[in-house]
Amino acid sequence: MAAGGGATSAYKCQVHAYELTVQPTTTLRTQCVRLDQALAALARGEQVTVAGADMAALQTHLLQAGVQVRR
Repeated sequence: MAAGGGATSAYKCQVHAYELTVQPTTTLRTQCVRLDQALAALARGEQVTVAGADMAALQTHLLQAGVQVRR
């Protein structure tokens, strides 16, 4: 995908055994989930795509919930 026209840096995230796994990607901003949606989906064990700008807040919330986050 070209890095223009609404594309943004993003991360595919999933929690396994209380550890966040992250895979960098590029996608359209409209394909990224909001922080509240991401937290709910991760709690269900689902994979989500989060915009790079939202990663710090996501990691903070997950740390508070006891999830291991590698920085």
